[in-house]
Amino acid sequence: MPDIQTEMQKILQAWDQPETTETTKETTVFKPTNNVTQATFNFIRDNSGCARHDAIRLLVQKGHKKSSVSSLIGQMLRQGHIWKDSDGLLRPNGKEYTPIKSSKTIANREKKVKKAKSYKVITSKPSQKALDAAAEAMGGINMLVDHSHTPVYRSKIDAILDDISLNDAHELYRKLHQYFGGLPK
Repeated sequence: MPDIQTEMQKILQAWDQPETTETTKETTVFKPTNNVTQATFNFIRDNSGCARHDAIRLLVQKGHKKSSVSSLIGQMLRQGHIWKDSDGLLRPNGKEYTPIKSSKTIANREKKVKKAKSYKVITSKPSQKALDAAAEAMGGINMLVDHSHTPVYRSKIDAILDDISLNDAHELYRKLHQYFGGLPK
């Protein structure tokens, strides 16, 4: 049995020597082990026509959280990654998964769209003074036209609707229903 002193010297010598282990730095690509978003999309893509509650139930059985799956299906519906058909069954809008945009990103895009310049469209009829002033400024043949008597085309229906009272309009509505079929109200 070796004595304690020689064993301690061996340990101290091993301690004094620096370790020369070479470590290589590798660039590793992050590979998610539990990407619930992609798994949810892929499930809906692979099982097109499944009901929402069935998708949630089966994904929970695979180890995903129920609240996460339910929330992700809602987000995917809102952002158009998936859609519901007339029977309420889930259908994919694409073949490949694309990341879901955050609500902050969507809100910023909407702000940019709202900030776009808008032009005011004037829809009111210009006054007679304005028409006369414009005609005078333009000169030439416009001076020969009397703008106050220029007919503005209006259909007979527009003229009737502009002048009819509410009670008369209701009576007209009932008469037209009798004439064209259907029950009067």
